[in-house]
Amino acid sequence: MFTKTLFPTFTNFASKALRLNVLGVNSKTLNSAPALDIVRYAARKGTRAKADAKKRARKLAMQSQPAPVPKFMLRKEKLTPDSQRTRCTDENWLDTRPVDNVYSMKLYRGKPYSVSEAIKMHRESHAPEMLNDPSALIFASVELDLKLKKKDKYLEDLNGIVKFPNEFKTQKKNKVIVVCKSAEEQMKATEAGAVYAGSQTLVKQILAGSVQKDEFDYLICHPDMLKEVNSLRGILAKKFPNTYNGLLRLDIEQAVVSFINGIEYSLKRSSIEPDFGWVDLPFGRLDMPDEKLEENFKLVLDMVEKQKPSHTDDRLFITRTLLFCERSRERFKVPHWEYLQNYPVNGVIVEEVEDEIQAESAEKQA
Repeated sequence: MFTKTLFPTFTNFASKALRLNVLGVNSKTLNSAPALDIVRYAARKGTRAKADAKKRARKLAMQSQPAPVPKFMLRKEKLTPDSQRTRCTDENWLDTRPVDNVYSMKLYRGKPYSVSEAIKMHRESHAPEMLNDPSALIFASVELDLKLKKKDKYLEDLNGIVKFPNEFKTQKKNKVIVVCKSAEEQMKATEAGAVYAGSQTLVKQILAGSVQKDEFDYLICHPDMLKEVNSLRGILAKKFPNTYNGLLRLDIEQAVVSFINGIEYSLKRSSIEPDFGWVDLPFGRLDMPDEKLEENFKLVLDMVEKQKPSHTDDRLFITRTLLFCERSRERFKVPHWEYLQNYPVNGVIVEEVEDEIQAESAEKQA
């Protein structure tokens, strides 16, 4: 048994020699010598089982992966100047006064202009002799700090709709439909400008596709129809009626007027700095009086500040505000801290900056 298990070649050679002798052939005349085979012992217990298990897991992982998308169908994200916009850091500089009257603006804090001064400069650039657009829309670009309480967590979404006290002509009028039980409320909504107004029948038409999603921008719901409208949650997505976005209302007529003439805004993010974003929102036209434009501008700041994340009282949400027009590249910084409560001058918490400077000087001395 020992020879048979460890040296199988010897046993095979002996059996072949016996067979040749029986046939009458002398096995000694054969010039062949047996070659010793390498003894291969069995694999360690469990090794092959582990290897098979890994193969099975690899196959399952390959099956769960989606099919590769062809190269011609891959859409590369286009980097625009807006997406590559970065935070301006000159707000934290204490040295604000240049020595000379000619200086590099990159080395000093930007000069804040009053809202009336910024509007006046935009009016000059849009005069008939220059851009020839005296009634151009004027925008407020509100830059935000998107950091949340937890580390490496940032504000994901910020949107809403603004109804200005001083109305102005915009490029788009929103289309609104209303769902409520009262026939009187439906009549008032239609007179106020709603595209459709109905109850359970209107909900069924939206589900069946008779009323397409492209036919309206907002759906205003009365609380007595919220249970029926719940079936439209997948169609409406983020615009599902609730008290937060103002689409779940008791005053249907007033809600229709505000949403038709309201202007929608949403958060824009930087592709370079994940904790930096901004909101661009028009608040008037250049041919409007300064008092009305300033009133609308204050409303923009109040609406954005209301959406500040919770548990972030130790930092400022709005970091900088610029006024601009679409056809002009000029952006003028305005003092937003004059229109908001608990905001320091220049939008900088001076105590924190001084503490940082003292800490840096102490480290250098040490």
